[in-house]
Amino acid sequence: MQMKHTHQSPLQARANNLCNSPAFRDVIARHMGVPLQNSMATPLNLTIHPNDQMLDHSLRHFGQAGPAVSQYFGVALEQYRAADQILKTFFPDLTHVAILDFACGYGRMLRFLAHAIPPTQIWASDIQRDAVDFVSTQFAVHGVYSEADPSKFAPERKFDFIWVASLFSHLPASLFDDWLARLSALLTNDGVLCFSVHDECLLPNERAMPKNGILFVPESENSELDRHAYGTTHVSEFFVRQAIERAFGKSHPYFRIKRGLAYQQDIYVVAKNPLRSMSALDIFRWGPWGWVDVRRILEGGALQLSGWATSFDEGGIDRVFISFDGQAHECQTVVERRDVEAVFQDTRLRWSGWELTQARKVGGNIPFVEVSAQAHNGERALLYAGPMIETNDRT
Repeated sequence: MQMKHTHQSPLQARANNLCNSPAFRDVIARHMGVPLQNSMATPLNLTIHPNDQMLDHSLRHFGQAGPAVSQYFGVALEQYRAADQILKTFFPDLTHVAILDFACGYGRMLRFLAHAIPPTQIWASDIQRDAVDFVSTQFAVHGVYSEADPSKFAPERKFDFIWVASLFSHLPASLFDDWLARLSALLTNDGVLCFSVHDECLLPNERAMPKNGILFVPESENSELDRHAYGTTHVSEFFVRQAIERAFGKSHPYFRIKRGLAYQQDIYVVAKNPLRSMSALDIFRWGPWGWVDVRRILEGGALQLSGWATSFDEGGIDRVFISFDGQAHECQTVVERRDVEAVFQDTRLRWSGWELTQARKVGGNIPFVEVSAQAHNGERALLYAGPMIETNDRT
């Protein structure tokens, strides 16, 4: 489906300016853990297409560039961390591995994958043709147009690793089955498929899961796509297990990573070879996660920040790191956050809140702030990167 280019709003322009700023690029590079220029891959490219629905959704939600861009890249980094872990679990030597990022969108995660791995080994596919054109041009990967009808999707090769983030979480039952069958057929004999879903635990309280284990609602953040083919889908593990058996064969094994995709969607991992061991995924790491809820400059000029940070791995994060004005600060997570505990249904996360009030001279420039959560092993999550406060962003 070809999408029309939209006029860039002032808010989108501010978001792009933030993405292109040296300070923001340095933050993203540090959180990815690789240099800005990787000799084995293309330069780290933070360009965002004007039609990228994921950023547009965040901009409309927050009405500000800083939190929207921080959320966009924070989720992208979390997705990359998950994909990279699973990929290297099955393929420690990536030299000849052929990778398909299916339903790649405008390259939210793909930009990081193409920076870490030679883009000649990566194929990117989406039903939005301008998205495929964009990622193939910007990130130098192979572009493959997808189709509305799964049987017509013919990339003319098979793949060792197929990554599908946030597609099956939008499909009705028939397309769920048809796409799972088509992608399974595109795996090499040693190939691995990863796809994400909204589990039934994420259903709003007023919604009940049907007996067949799938609830499809014809609504999504992407108004450009046919809502009867791309809506919002929640599934039970029972439904997914049966769908995997229909696509791969009876009693075919799989591995489920609960909330493995950016602490929200479950990831299902299926190997083409039913005898291939998945036990190494037992040590999958979610890494840190969190958010900045409050950013204020108080009357006396002091900066006030607060939020939460946690991890499913350790059951919490001890400290949050904050930098501005060339100074670094540490905050302990000692504030009670029953809301975080309730959302993730994990009692270990109750004391995940943090806060900082720091004196500063009145009348100075609005500082660029970086907030990160860091685990004991050095894993980082981006909580916020951008100006301390923004004005006139609701346009």
